[in-house]
Amino acid sequence: MILYTLISKGNLVLSEYTELEGDFTEMARIVLKSVKPNQQKQIFSKNEYVFCITCISNLRFLCMIHNSQNKEKAFAFLEAIHQEYSNCSKNSDFNNGQFSAQLCRMMKGFNQLDQKDALTNLEETVEDLNESAFQNLRKMIEREVRLEVLVKKTEELTKNADIIFKYSRNVHRATRGSEFRFGGKVLILSLVIFAILSLYIYYQI
Repeated sequence: MILYTLISKGNLVLSEYTELEGDFTEMARIVLKSVKPNQQKQIFSKNEYVFCITCISNLRFLCMIHNSQNKEKAFAFLEAIHQEYSNCSKNSDFNNGQFSAQLCRMMKGFNQLDQKDALTNLEETVEDLNESAFQNLRKMIEREVRLEVLVKKTEELTKNADIIFKYSRNVHRATRGSEFRFGGKVLILSLVIFAILSLYIYYQI
């Protein structure tokens, strides 16, 4: 956001504009004395403010922004001011004092556009955050569902193991003595069945 703007010829102020109250004009005049005429783009900091300056021939185009603002946008604004000033100054009835009205119009238009860009960026950021939150929630739900399925499969596996164990124990008791070998075979067969059921349930998860 442009807070203050000025056009000067050397250190002589030709036109300036601001909507705010403060010692901006005094600060700007102090900065003008430090400008290097052979350097086109220059930046000066004063407290929490930044003065961006474009030097073209003996003209100085200056604007002030907060130190958190984009300096490239400030220089783009100065370029627009330069083009407008160059076009207007070609007229025979051109008056530097009256050009303040042009500075007012251009600064308001630029600030409105800058605010729209900031709002658009904020909306995009919120959309990105919402999308990220939605994706995280979706992953959590999917993880909970998989965990629930795994718990159920484990319960089924445990239940089947208990059944097979009880069956094997009964068979073992019934086949003690002369039928011990047969019971052992049944036990082995039961264990094989248990292993097959375990693998089946595992691959169904």
